[in-house]
Amino acid sequence: MLGIEKYDNLKEVMPDLMPVLRDAIQSEFLEIKKINKLCEKYIASCTHFPELKKAEYVIFSQHIKKNEHKYEVFVFLDGKGKMVRHITGAEMELYGLLDSCSNLHVSEEYVVQQTHCHDGECRH
Repeated sequence: MLGIEKYDNLKEVMPDLMPVLRDAIQSEFLEIKKINKLCEKYIASCTHFPELKKAEYVIFSQHIKKNEHKYEVFVFLDGKGKMVRHITGAEMELYGLLDSCSNLHVSEEYVVQQTHCHDGECRH
């Protein structure tokens, strides 16, 4: 899958996203999700972390085992991809806080490639 981008509009949607994070998302090393700003967990989290009021997205690893979440670092981003805050898994959990990124378009190349992959053999 080398060279195939998962999202064909990621640069346009998030022009301020650091290249290392963009590459990690495109290669599926890291995952990006939209924050559900209407959920009570988000509202409560903003009390403890006021910077989260500016956050629209969060980047995290979907590969970390549940018992190791406390060592994970979540990267919260604004609507253009600029970092708002880092928060560790020991400080908060993401469960119930996330929605899919409906504004990110999965590329046709990626979809075709995935139809030919089995058991994750196409991951880097």
